[in-house]
Amino acid sequence: MTPHTPAGGGGPTLGIIDLGSNTVRLSIVELGRDGAYRVRHEEKAALRLAARLHSDGSLGPDTTDATVAVVRGFAAIGADWGVHDWLAVGTAAVRAATDGAALLAEVQRQTGIRVALLSGTEEAELGLIGALNTLAEGDGWLVDIGGASTELTRFVGRRSTGSVSLPLGAVNAARRFDLEDRAPVGAVRELERTLATTLDGVAPTADWNAPAPGATLVGLGGTVRALAKLDRRERRYPLNLTHHYTLEPVRVSGMAERLAGMTTRERLRLPGVSSDRADLMAAGAAILAWVTRHLRPQRLVVSGSGLREGLFYRHLLRELPGHLFSDVLQASARNLERLHGIPSTRADRLAALAEALWSDLAPLVAAPADLARLAPVAARLRETGTAMGYYDWPRHTFYLLREGRIFGLDHRERLILAAAAGFESIGRLRAALAPYAGLLAPQDVRLAEALGVTAALAHALDRDCLCAALPMQLTVLPSAVRIVPHRSSQGLEVGTLASDFRKCFSRALAVAADAPA
Repeated sequence: MTPHTPAGGGGPTLGIIDLGSNTVRLSIVELGRDGAYRVRHEEKAALRLAARLHSDGSLGPDTTDATVAVVRGFAAIGADWGVHDWLAVGTAAVRAATDGAALLAEVQRQTGIRVALLSGTEEAELGLIGALNTLAEGDGWLVDIGGASTELTRFVGRRSTGSVSLPLGAVNAARRFDLEDRAPVGAVRELERTLATTLDGVAPTADWNAPAPGATLVGLGGTVRALAKLDRRERRYPLNLTHHYTLEPVRVSGMAERLAGMTTRERLRLPGVSSDRADLMAAGAAILAWVTRHLRPQRLVVSGSGLREGLFYRHLLRELPGHLFSDVLQASARNLERLHGIPSTRADRLAALAEALWSDLAPLVAAPADLARLAPVAARLRETGTAMGYYDWPRHTFYLLREGRIFGLDHRERLILAAAAGFESIGRLRAALAPYAGLLAPQDVRLAEALGVTAALAHALDRDCLCAALPMQLTVLPSAVRIVPHRSSQGLEVGTLASDFRKCFSRALAVAADAPA
């Protein structure tokens, strides 16, 4: 079979393997020479290494053979996609096994893929890198519940200030405390006491594990994602997004208590609960509920990005301090524009024009200051939908930004951005946002309209002024907004926005046909 040829300039393709304690996961990431990157394929296998540990602490030959078979299959998939380099790691179960090093050596001998064994600290660091490159959180806590360990990390100013690895995860806790089926209350309490005692023994300082009311807790791992999926289904949440989904701590405690009282068969009837996780849900949820009660965060933000993404970003951003983007939203917006073939010079010009327009127009709609960052991004990404097809591109743009990999925004902000970037008319914008009324207030819809008109106006001015609308003079009058660009405007595109502009900003739009002498 001929290897896949990467798009976007023919850069390398990376294969990333997380030999986790419950699930072994593969990601194939394509990189272009222009700096763009995208996930092209993912696979997983529920190998449950943590459950395979024998009483003598070994994994044994059968587990080695099973692991080799999974990695060999991943290597074959990588060959199809033309993988150039592999980033592969083993985590807690391999760490704990007396023959873990021998298992990894055999994997390398038979597949040619070297798997590095992570320490608990390295595992926590990579999880933080993966999460914070896709979330805009500045301060808080991160919890990563794996199959055989739980990592807790405290971060301030987007930098880790300490982490611990607790040797209890969803798989080994379920077995040790008899939580796989209906979980006795006493067993759950014993798990909680063990977690508290373990944390007291490994916390770097006395105040490190103290409660932090009001802080944000970022949650990683299969348990957290499964609970978010269950919560979404039960709430009939209108977006099919796990990343940046918010779980209320009180709901986490409620779900943990309910899951503990169910049999595995009963859990399987719940919406979104898979057969390979039903017997682990009570243990994983009990760990997460204990963490939320202990830290008392204001909210729990779910991250769909974790260890594998951390491996990728550490590789991609190896020259940056902490391997972190300084601005998550801008970084992901620039990646999307490159993936969809928008020339950077054009995107930069349109973004600058939209930013200048919004600075004068925002006060007319009482827009909050934090939405100012959406105006240039909406203009920058307005044409992404044309990559799916020029005709009906506004609908394509709305879909790509609603569902795609745009980071640094909560779900409300994502919907506002998607609608603004895909703006065609106020009527169509309202129709597009109607299914999400539970997530958006009426004022949010009006702000999306204003941002959409602004992004469309930036494109119209750029077109009418032959790509030279800046610098310009904008004057807000009681009945009109007057724009004088430095190059004469043909007025063809701008004129189509007059009606929607008046509806948004309660003023007529007047653009000078001739530039000032």
